[in-house]
Amino acid sequence: MKGLSTVELTIDGKRLTAQAGETVLDCALRHHIDIPHLCAHENLPPFGACRMCVVEIEGMRGFPTSCTTPVAEGMVVQTNTEALRKLRRNILAMIMLEHPSACLVCGKRDLCEEYRPKAEKAGRTTGCHTCNNKEGCEVRRLSEELELHELPVAPQYHERPVERSNPFMDRDLNLCILCGRCVRICKHKHGMAVIDFIDRSSQARIGEAFEHSLQEAGCRFCGSCVDVCPTGALADRYAKWHGKPDTFTATTCIFCDEACALEVGSSEGQSVTARAIDGDTPLCVLGRFGIPEFLNEGDRLRTPLKRVGKVLRELEWMEALDCVAEQLKPYRGKRFAFVCDTTSTLEDRHVFKMFTEQVMQSPHYIECDADARGVSSVMLPEGVEAVYCTGNFVDPEGLENLSCIIVQDCYPSAVSERADVVLPAAVFTEVDGTIQDCGGFKRPLFKATDAPGQARPEWRILCDVAHAMGASAPAYDSVEAIAEAAGINNRQLRVEMEHTPVAAQNPALRRLYFRGHRIDERVPGMRRLPVEAEQVSEAGTFEDLDTDFEILSKREIVPNTYEIVIHAPAVAKKAQPGQFCIVMADERSERVPYTLADWDAEQGSITLVVLEKGQSSRKLALLEEGDHLAHLTGPLGIPLEIKNYGTVALAGGCYGIGAILPLVRAMKEAGNRVIALAEARSHYLSYYRERLAAVSDEFIQTTVDGSLGVKGHAVDVIASKLAAGETLDRVVVVGCPFMMKLMADATRSYAVPTWAALNPIMLDGTGMCGACRVSVGEETRFACVDGPFFDAHLVDWSEVRDRHMAYSAAEIHSLGRTDPVTLHRRPEGMGHTCSCGR
Repeated sequence: MKGLSTVELTIDGKRLTAQAGETVLDCALRHHIDIPHLCAHENLPPFGACRMCVVEIEGMRGFPTSCTTPVAEGMVVQTNTEALRKLRRNILAMIMLEHPSACLVCGKRDLCEEYRPKAEKAGRTTGCHTCNNKEGCEVRRLSEELELHELPVAPQYHERPVERSNPFMDRDLNLCILCGRCVRICKHKHGMAVIDFIDRSSQARIGEAFEHSLQEAGCRFCGSCVDVCPTGALADRYAKWHGKPDTFTATTCIFCDEACALEVGSSEGQSVTARAIDGDTPLCVLGRFGIPEFLNEGDRLRTPLKRVGKVLRELEWMEALDCVAEQLKPYRGKRFAFVCDTTSTLEDRHVFKMFTEQVMQSPHYIECDADARGVSSVMLPEGVEAVYCTGNFVDPEGLENLSCIIVQDCYPSAVSERADVVLPAAVFTEVDGTIQDCGGFKRPLFKATDAPGQARPEWRILCDVAHAMGASAPAYDSVEAIAEAAGINNRQLRVEMEHTPVAAQNPALRRLYFRGHRIDERVPGMRRLPVEAEQVSEAGTFEDLDTDFEILSKREIVPNTYEIVIHAPAVAKKAQPGQFCIVMADERSERVPYTLADWDAEQGSITLVVLEKGQSSRKLALLEEGDHLAHLTGPLGIPLEIKNYGTVALAGGCYGIGAILPLVRAMKEAGNRVIALAEARSHYLSYYRERLAAVSDEFIQTTVDGSLGVKGHAVDVIASKLAAGETLDRVVVVGCPFMMKLMADATRSYAVPTWAALNPIMLDGTGMCGACRVSVGEETRFACVDGPFFDAHLVDWSEVRDRHMAYSAAEIHSLGRTDPVTLHRRPEGMGHTCSCGR
């Protein structure tokens, strides 16, 4: 018999039971019937703005939105008729007119996905290929479901800069579809919104009143807006280029004793993001943005270390355990103390206590209680000569009189610097166990990620040390066995919160320390947030630079692509078509090769076209006219052979449009008939059209979405010409590896000599790193010293793809931690200390 609180209705021919007051959309989703939607979200009340969730209901006129329509007894609903699909397709097409959409309608989309399945790093997003949200984009999914293949008119790109002024999030409003989720979740979770809709019509956007920053507007950095964004317009700066996590694991946050439940997203065993489980209660800034970066920082302890003289040397675990055992044996009794704090699990602490009392026969088992800032410190009892410490808990004075110091920790510290042996510990998301919250309730930890290197769970280390000392206890083989022995039970995640944690209401009240380690030393964004009673200064200095390599002009010619003119007379004097130079934006930058797009020997300037992708190109993009580069050297690379071949076609895409300019000009001057092709995804990514047309016999612009020039890719034009019998004596292509591979495939059967520039796989640019080695025919060549131009028909393009992606993980990590450009004044009269002779 039906309950009084339920109704029955029919959706797509299925008789279903719904809860009274439930919307049609919620009922359908609960019964695994998918209705397209964008503005609706499970953690938000109905809104009905995007109109994607329209349905047909018997007896109702028009197409009501299912997210705002409550169920009713006997209701008959259709969700997937042809009329609905056509309407939704038209609605989505309208939305796409102000959203980068070229990839969604690209004819070579499947090939592109196969060759480069992951999104490429970029500043502003100009298509799916440069979208951090590519794997989870709801717009992309809907375009596939609705079979959206073309747009009614050319799309508009707003040219809005990526907003990076806040510590943890990037906001790219070029992706925003104005669904309002971010505004509504902020109001829902905090009772107020620091962001809202600004302006009207085509100028409408999400922002803060009076052009304030998020900090100035009172943002609490809970990250809820990022979690509900369907397009990637809002992105977690650290997580954005890691892609969609492989798994999400529910566990407990241990940065403070609130012990909030959260989900940790991991990729290849490493934490990349975290999010709240409770849809109504926000996390604090530490829980939302601090966990992955803190746990993944480069100076994590990864191997056991033993002091040899004044330095710590790596050693194997068995040797380390034996060494600890020998070090501790003389100090049994009151001469020994064990020091830990509550960030170790209850199971760990049970073993610690057993070890102290049964193995070391000492009464000095000490658990530190952290204060409101997370500071844990201890005064060692009188007579203690040896200490086993799991964090940075003992001040330097307390270490002075110790004869033996063993440290078991996750990071180096003042204590580990004086230690005899240091053992790497797995912590937080890397272990199973139990902690106790501020109310005395037991909360579970579930292993969500792998520990770095050889780090081990703390209880296991102590059990192994005890065994090495010849003790029979503690001897456990699992966390569960310890929990049973210690009577640890009745654990439950704190999913539903009675109140919003204090630090989630006011980030200035957050904890500053974890195990005695300053959190903002590992999570630099925290330095930019105020702390009650203190202000943490941001690292980095900004001073005028008195050196060469002045930036004479800089402009963003299309989104993410910058034309930078630099004073470099020595390079300009010797430059030849096809060569490159190596640039360092500041003293901490990588040495990165960039192709010369132009030069003026009389003015002493060179021109680079820089595509923002990684940390170093971002630093270049942030410099302004009048700034100076730390260093620049060149020209390097073997110039392209210029002579009269007959008819030469030169194709450029992305940065390659600028790179082919001197090649087109030189080939024309050598007497060739020159065809110049510029490939872009949409009209707003096209540049240098007039300059290329002026120095070529035929200029062809292609766009993937057909919004300017020929619809398609440059390779389509070349293939069409060859199929029509037109003679091409040489083809030169400069662009991304995918573009160059397609060109090689298209010209191979016609035996047209084709040369491709392998600049995209260069790293160091000098041949020392070996990152750009690639198979060309039967030989292994280096793109930087043997190229950059190679016979495209002989290049192993699968190997090029792998080389191109080889350092993605390291680049992604550095992007999340991008420092500001730091310019230092060089002492007067002091030249460069390198071998460039300047």
